[in-house]
Amino acid sequence: TVLLLIMAVLLWTLSPQPDHKPGAGRSLGERMKPLSELRVWRFGLYYVVVFGAYVALSVWLPNYYATVYKLPLGTAALLTALFIFPASLLRPLGGYLSDRFGPRSVTYWVFVSMTVASIALSVFSPGALGVTGFFLLIEVIALGMGVGKASVYKYIPSYYPRDVGAVGGIVGTLGGLGGFVLPLGFGYLEEATHRPESCFWLIGLFAVASWGAFSAAVSSTKRSEAVTSGQLVES
Repeated sequence: TVLLLIMAVLLWTLSPQPDHKPGAGRSLGERMKPLSELRVWRFGLYYVVVFGAYVALSVWLPNYYATVYKLPLGTAALLTALFIFPASLLRPLGGYLSDRFGPRSVTYWVFVSMTVASIALSVFSPGALGVTGFFLLIEVIALGMGVGKASVYKYIPSYYPRDVGAVGGIVGTLGGLGGFVLPLGFGYLEEATHRPESCFWLIGLFAVASWGAFSAAVSSTKRSEAVTSGQLVES
C-alpha cells in the first residue's frame, strides 16, 4: 500500500505536461473504429505469444521442473525466476532495438527464435534434453519474449497514433487472456497425451501462426510499397 501511494505521488508530480488526450471531442464509435481492423487482432495474436505465453510459463514452470526433473521446489522456483528476469527486464532493450532497426526486423527474429526453440522443446523429450538443455532453450524463449513485448507494441503508435489507448488496450487484453487460457490448454494436453512437453506444442502452434501471419503481412506491405514506388516513378 505504501509503495502504491508513493508511485501515485511520483506519477502526479513528475509526469510530463501537458497530458495528451487524443480521444477528447471524439465519439466512442470513432475511437473504437480501429478495433474493426484485422491488423489490430493480428497484433493481439503476436502479444499472446510474447506476453500471454510468458505469463503461462511463469505459472507452469515451477511444477514442470519439480515433477519432470525431480528438482526441489526452491531450485525449481529459482530456475523459473531466471526465466522471468530476461522475459521482463529485456523489454527496454526491445524498445531500443525497435527504435534503431525498426519493429519489423526485431519482431521477425523474435518469432524465428521462439519458433525454433519451441519446436526443439516439442520434439525432444525432457529426458533427452536434460535440465541444462531444457533451461537453455527456455532462456531463448525468454529472450524472445522480453524483446518481443516491446517490438510488438512499437507498431501501435506507428499505425494508430490517435488511438494508442484503445488499440493498446485490446492488444494487452488478448495477451492477458492468453496467459489465462494457455495453462488450461497445457493441462488438458498433458492429461490427454501423458507427455509433459506437450505444453510446448501449444506454444509452438501460436508461435508458428504468429510467424506466418507476420510474414504474410510483411510481404503484403512490401508489395504495396513497391507498387506505390512504381507509381511515384511513373508520375
